[in-house]
Amino acid sequence: LQSPSACVCAPGCQRPPWRPSALDSRACPSAGVAGRTPPTHRPPSPAMAAFYSSAALGAVALVLRAAPAGAHAFLRALPPPTTSGDDLLDELEAALGIWHRKEIDARLSEIEAAILPTYRALPKLSSGRLSAASSRYLLHRFFASTRNWYVRGFDNGGDAWDAASPTSVFQVQSSGHAGEIFERRLDGEGLSLRETAALAATLESLAQEEDAARLCEAYRVAGVGDDGGHPDEAGVEAVVDAYMVMYMTRANSTQATAKSIMPKAMSETGEWFGYWPATRRWIRDVREDVASRSSAERTSLEVTSQVVEDLTNKYGLHAHQECLQLKHRLAQIQQGEVGRVPLHKFYGSALNGSYEFSESKSYLRIIGALDETDPLRPQVIIPNYVLAPSNCMAGTHFYSVCCINECDAILGKIEQQVGGPYGRPRQISDLVEQLASATVAAPRTLPAALIERLEESVAQEGSGMVPLHGRLFSQWLHHAYPLECPFPHVSGGVSVEGRDRKIAHDVETTLASEAEMREHCAAAQPAADGGAAPWLPQEELFLEMPRPTPRRGRGVAFLALAVSMSWAMLRGVGGAAVSAARRRRKIRLL
Repeated sequence: LQSPSACVCAPGCQRPPWRPSALDSRACPSAGVAGRTPPTHRPPSPAMAAFYSSAALGAVALVLRAAPAGAHAFLRALPPPTTSGDDLLDELEAALGIWHRKEIDARLSEIEAAILPTYRALPKLSSGRLSAASSRYLLHRFFASTRNWYVRGFDNGGDAWDAASPTSVFQVQSSGHAGEIFERRLDGEGLSLRETAALAATLESLAQEEDAARLCEAYRVAGVGDDGGHPDEAGVEAVVDAYMVMYMTRANSTQATAKSIMPKAMSETGEWFGYWPATRRWIRDVREDVASRSSAERTSLEVTSQVVEDLTNKYGLHAHQECLQLKHRLAQIQQGEVGRVPLHKFYGSALNGSYEFSESKSYLRIIGALDETDPLRPQVIIPNYVLAPSNCMAGTHFYSVCCINECDAILGKIEQQVGGPYGRPRQISDLVEQLASATVAAPRTLPAALIERLEESVAQEGSGMVPLHGRLFSQWLHHAYPLECPFPHVSGGVSVEGRDRKIAHDVETTLASEAEMREHCAAAQPAADGGAAPWLPQEELFLEMPRPTPRRGRGVAFLALAVSMSWAMLRGVGGAAVSAARRRRKIRLL
């Protein structure tokens, strides 16, 4: 994590001119050293906290106030896109600096290898490259499956994948012309494998810089090194604890104080108190592992930087254990084996002490976790509930850390074997019969009705081929793996704007009262058919094959970007508020 931001804490390091002003003025003195005066050849960027503190509707307004025509003219004025990987790195270096170039270059090969199977399976433009929608979908899959990151601008939030460009992630923080560099390629021939990997690596590099800034603030929050001395063991532990509490609670690090954030984890009334002891033990284990592999002093900035980098990268997998426990508890009370829990059982569990299962019926509907095919017998869809924003566990300006979509791994294996965007029904059913999941054993024999549905309902009329990235195939996978694969709703079936407003401004009503839960339990109707999962015949291809021409008008694109960014931000802000409310309820129950 020795980024320009971490460099500010180290002796003899020159602070970069684009560091947030709050840190520039202080030079992170808590680490015991001061940086030299930064060069002035580049203007400073706005404070990172500006975006974090904005409301969703404010984000919409800010994007809409941007001048599309001017932006379009500026893009036209830039030189045409190049195809050389070195030329792309040169452009990114000019936009972001030499440190970012080195970090991006170091990650390119590894990311290319990781995304190659899915890249091959996605539909391509006539140029053989990915469209904006396909690259956005691929990048979301990559970060969600490897780090549990739901990246703002990559995560579609239930909307269509072509509703916004993947370059919208660069709207989160000022980052030179990085967004324009990739946008020009998307507007031209699309993104190659290497360019898609470079976009992912650029996001990682910017996220690391933000992590480094948070580490500097953690020294200040922990009150370590204020006297200019070298931190001791207890001091560094306090720094790492402060870093993780800020990360887990999504605190604005530049405004955080020990009094404002640490009680959230360490006080018996804090919303994270129940999780903190186990998390703290995990933090100590990671620190010991890093220190044992380093030749540097364990209390040095070098080691501490590597510790927080490992914590940030691994926290999603660590916290996913709670997601698995949540899924297991719901599976124990499901109706039949179709990945659904009758709502009265869901509330019955809450009334018996499982604080997680207390969301109101209206909120469950908003997040797409309520099956009301039979209005008299509503059911909670288990994978949709587990993947809901209210179960996200941490976050930054760029992303939220949420539960892993276990269906991505299943789809990834199918993509790897099929090697293209379409597959033959028999080939796919044979593959699925050999693919196990956490709750489905293999090999197995699929029900004849499920195979028939693949051949007659999912396969396209005329060609007889199954599109791997369509709504019907996702629905078929939900039937084949009901606890791993979420039920796919039709895009726009629930208004994203309305959903965001509900989460942002009506958080308190997202939890059902005890009286409401008891009333629903008393009025519950027994399942008529064992709770069979529904089948909706509407197809929707997530990734159409667009023409390699400039996309729709900038005004419409900016509106779509605004809505998408609103939902992504509220996955963190609104989801965090719901999670906090549930944790407070748990504390009261305890």
